[in-house]
Formats: sequence, structure tokens, C-alpha cells
Amino acid sequence: MKITGSETFLLNIPVSRINDSQYTVDSINLLVLKISTDAGIEGYGYNWHTSEGLDIVKKMFDEYVGPRLNGIDPLMRMNVERSLMEAHNFGWDPRLGYNGIGVYITSLVDIALWDILCKVNDMPLYKVLGAGSDQVEAYNTDGGWLSWPKEDLIKNAVRLKNSGYKSIKLKVGSRNPMDDYERVKGVREAIGYDMKLMIDANTKWDLETAIYMSRKLEKFDIYWLEEPLNPDDIAGHAELRKRTTIPIALGESITNLYSFRDYMVSRAVDIVQVDVTKVGGITEWLKVASLSEAFGLNLYPHTNIQQPLHGQLVASVPNGKMVEHVDWLTDVWKYPVKPENGYFRLNTITGAGSEVTEKALEKFLVK
Repeated sequence: MKITGSETFLLNIPVSRINDSQYTVDSINLLVLKISTDAGIEGYGYNWHTSEGLDIVKKMFDEYVGPRLNGIDPLMRMNVERSLMEAHNFGWDPRLGYNGIGVYITSLVDIALWDILCKVNDMPLYKVLGAGSDQVEAYNTDGGWLSWPKEDLIKNAVRLKNSGYKSIKLKVGSRNPMDDYERVKGVREAIGYDMKLMIDANTKWDLETAIYMSRKLEKFDIYWLEEPLNPDDIAGHAELRKRTTIPIALGESITNLYSFRDYMVSRAVDIVQVDVTKVGGITEWLKVASLSEAFGLNLYPHTNIQQPLHGQLVASVPNGKMVEHVDWLTDVWKYPVKPENGYFRLNTITGAGSEVTEKALEKFLVK
């Protein structure tokens, strides 16, 4: 089998306007890659962002990377990766964007190659990887936004509990940290203590604020504190972990295996949230999963849009636990998954779960 061509599609998809401590989001930029083969099998990969800019990644791939893939066996992923690295050094120069353009391209290509492998074997990804189950627990972030008034936050948390969720996450990082305290307090009192409650600062806090707030919030039985500090500050996270009983979660802003290793060696993380689209694809994600298992750490990947893919990955590793749900792109995926009584069912997925519908391509394509 040989790659005969590749095509990219840039979509801009409106979503309900939300806020966290760093961003206001009202649309998703989704870059879709289709790799064609001489066997008639097509593999789909993707990457995404909550702001504009993926047109630069598209241009880089279309002009400098895509043509280099033609003629390569798509099942020989290491050979494809070598061709990517040789295609144009700009995208992989650490001074210019290894953690930006390079990792975005690597991720979408790797996902497409795994999709091809799955389709060659006529199996979904979770069966190719030998999963232990065809369902995974979901936790809900959709409603924990800072833009929601406290009263709406509480009503939504109760609604989610009644619908079957066992775990929910709230955003923190308000200008006045005591507002965060009151919001967390209100939700915990409303849902009781038989439900997991997580909080996410989206890298907003400094170390002093993180120590102060984590100590104040400990009494509300917080299951994890997510991205409290700058993701490059490994020492700061290690110090915070010593000063609080709340487990520290992070990973969505970490883009390579070696940074995850350094966090683990430094005892600076409890919960690993590696994101397949931000770390270089499925191949690298599986490496981080194995490394995490060796350190006794569980995986709860950052998953705003990629539930069909991350659900399969979590089901396929022994330390995979839950998958995040935000109801943004459910109708865009050709093989969507929706939580049912707090769980994602995976048995309707084909391939890597990375294919989008023709309707979405037509409706949201950036001309």
C-alpha cells in the first residue's frame, strides 16, 4: 500500500460562547487531513484550536509536507515520521515552533495513519489496541464556565448529577479568588459529597495564589486541581504539590514525552491529561500512557472535542480512567459518541473516530 495524495480542509465551527480564566471562545478552528492510498482506503486526521491561526499549519502542510508523503507505505509510521522531519526543518526547529507548527502537523498526520491501519483491519482503534472495555466513564465540563453566574452553575451541576454523571469540573481563576471559593462552595453543597468535583485554573494562578486557594478549597474534597500554574514551571508545581492535599492535574499544555517525564521525575503531577492533538498524535500519546503507568499515574486526557478518539485510547490502556465531555462538535464527527448515564459507548465507532461528516465539510469550510 502506498500514499497517493493528501488534502486538508480548514473549518470554522461556531459554538456557544464561553469563558475560562484565559480565553473567550465562540468558535472552533478545525483542520482536517485526508490521506488517500492506492488501496482505496482513506485515513482522516485532525487538529484544532479555539482561536484562528491553523491556516498557517495548513499552508505549511500543503506546500512543504504533504507532497513528501506520496509513495510511502502508510503502515510504516516511523518512516513517515522521518519524512516529516526531513520535509522542512522550519516546523521542527525548537527556536521557531517544534511545540507549535511541528507538533500540530505531526499530530494530524499520525492520527490519519492510525485511521488507515484500523480500516485495513476493519476494526475500531480500541480493538486494534486490545481494549479492556467498549465503554468509558465521562466527566462533564460543559457548564463549569466562569462566564456562568453562580446560580446557573449550581443548577447545572444538580442537573448533571441527576442525568447520571458521577464527576464534573468547574473553571476557577476569577479576578477575585474569593469568587472562586464561593462558586466551588455553592456547587459542592448542592451536589453533596458523593460526586467527584474537579477545578481548572487554566494556568492562571501564581504559586502564592495557588497555595492559598488550594488550602482554602481542600475542605470541599476536590478530586483534582488542574493547570494551576504556567505549564513550563515544573519546580512550582512540585512545590505546590508538597503544600496541598489536592492532587495536581496537567498535560493539555505539554507537547512532548520528555516534558512529561520531567514532571513525573520531579514528583510535580498526580493526574496526567495528555492530549493526542497536542503531543504529536496517537503514537506519542501511547508512549506517555506507558510512562505514566510506570510512575503509577492515571490518565484523564484533556478532551474538549475529541471524545471519539480519546474515549478509545482511554479504554485501551490500563491506567486510562475518564474522558472529558464538552458538547461542542458532537454533530461534526461521522462516528460521534454521546454520554449515556455518565458513560461513552464506543461500539458505534469506525477507525480512529477521526472522520468528519460531508455535511460539516460543506457547512463550515473556510473558503
